[in-house]
Order: sequence, then C-alpha cells, then structure tokens
Amino acid sequence: ITQRIHKKLPSQTIESTSQFPGVLPVTMKPALEFVKAVSKVLSLDPSTADEVVKLRRNMLRLIGEGEFSAAAVWTDPCFSFVLPEVICRACNHCRDIDLCKDTNKVTVNGSPAWQCPLCNTSYDNQEIEHLLIDVVNRKTMAYMLQDLQCNKCLQIKMENLAEFCSCAGQFHTLMNKQDIALHLRTFHSIAQHFNMAALEQTIDWVLRQAPSLRIEQSH
Repeated sequence: ITQRIHKKLPSQTIESTSQFPGVLPVTMKPALEFVKAVSKVLSLDPSTADEVVKLRRNMLRLIGEGEFSAAAVWTDPCFSFVLPEVICRACNHCRDIDLCKDTNKVTVNGSPAWQCPLCNTSYDNQEIEHLLIDVVNRKTMAYMLQDLQCNKCLQIKMENLAEFCSCAGQFHTLMNKQDIALHLRTFHSIAQHFNMAALEQTIDWVLRQAPSLRIEQSH
C-alpha cells in the first residue's frame, strides 16, 4: 500500500479544511504521512514497540526516506490551544476546550460555535473572543517586556546599554520568539474560522508592530 501511494501521489498540497481551524495548507508526501500516522497509532501499544520500529524502518525504506530524517518525525498536523475551565451557562458544566480540535460544534447565525457536550447549548463566541484577546495581550506584553539572559553564565542582564555580559557571553531572550509567533498564528486561524473580527484585528495590529513574529505558511 505504501509503495502504491508513493507512486500515485509522490507529492500533494493539502488545503486547509473548514472543520478544524488549526489546519493550514501544506505540501507533503502522502506516503510518508501514511507511514508516520500508522507508526504513531501502533506505537500507542508499548508491547509492540520493537515490531513497530522494524515496520516503520521497512516502510520508510520502501519510499526512499531515511529512518532518522527530520521529515520522518511525527508532528501534529493541527495546531492546538486549550482554553481552561469554560463554564456552560445552561448546565454549569465546566471543561477545558481545545479551540482547534474540539468536535462539539454547531452553527449559530451562520458562524461555527463551540457546544456543551452535556446539554448541547452553544457557548458565547463573543465571551470566548474576549478571553482570547486577553491572552494575546498578556502573551505579547510578556514577550516585549521580558528579561535578557546570558547564554554563558545564565545571569539576567542588569545594565541596559551593555551589549555583552561581563563574562563575554551574549544575551538572548528568555521566551522563544517562535513560540509566541505560533500562538499568534493559531489565534489568527481561530479568529478567521469563527468570525472573531476583534480578535483578528488585535493580532493584525500586533503583527504590524512586530513583523518578526509573523510566520509564513509552508508550501
């Protein structure tokens, strides 16, 4: 099966779907993704670990992919952001919602909305939007105001004008730029999918002020 997939579809661009907002268009090798998915599922059973390693190695060899190549490593195809302790106003059920992957959704006034799994009442999208805007503001503020740390002695930078640490080490940020950029892209995808105009405008403003936080889509 793996070889047939590889021969028929050596490479294909997978478009984003309307069901999950965290899925973005990406060019991939369907056969390779099939191998990674099968290996990931089978690896959930610890008792078959050795057999799964051998099966994965053989399948990768069939499509000419190295066992230890970066492309052969499983990565989640969908972004994820979990909003904690969301309370249903109808039944008071409290749960954490993965805003990108949650399947309990319904269409309200032409826009998708999350739904309580117990009483099927839709959550207030505007309330969730306000919570996400607050998260965006707090994350970007923390990134902009963070301390710098020496990569050699790990001391926090004390003097504003010093280019190097007293130990001759270079300073770097404590928060990873890629992490905050990934959060912003995830929120932007959620905003577009659930028609959250205020959230989308907030993220667009942040990206205009800090263009380095923009991540281009993979093709």
